[in-house]
Amino acid sequence: MEKTVFRRENRGDDAVAATAVRTRHADHDRVQLDGFVAPGETPREQADRALSFADRLLDEYCGGSLDDVTVIRHYVREDLLPEAEFEIGEACRERFAPPDLPATVMVGVSDVVGGDHAVKMEMAATIPHDREETEVVELPPPPGYTNSAERSE
Repeated sequence: MEKTVFRRENRGDDAVAATAVRTRHADHDRVQLDGFVAPGETPREQADRALSFADRLLDEYCGGSLDDVTVIRHYVREDLLPEAEFEIGEACRERFAPPDLPATVMVGVSDVVGGDHAVKMEMAATIPHDREETEVVELPPPPGYTNSAERSE
């Protein structure tokens, strides 16, 4: 398996970690982007910039795009919920549409390491070597599911 590590320039005090890792497989490349934060005054601005960064990395270095993202994990400061959930959701809805919807997890955390940020994102993408049309299958909601608007904090 061929592996490419994308890493920010080490400034001496950085943790030893990759920004992203791409592994090449027979029919696809798998890209894992680490948990990263982006600048911005609001959760929406931070999410927009994080998604732009991911899209640029996937496009310029991996031959893919956000359409290839299979899962996003959002780590959101609990003190900013539920408003931050809606703002981050808006940013994602502008970038993703059927059939290219990723699975999504949003986790409330007490703090986001890396400064005064509202959200840290982690993503995985699968970039096919040969593209085929994506099928969308509509499913009923899982048992006990409530959407953000139906929940009360």
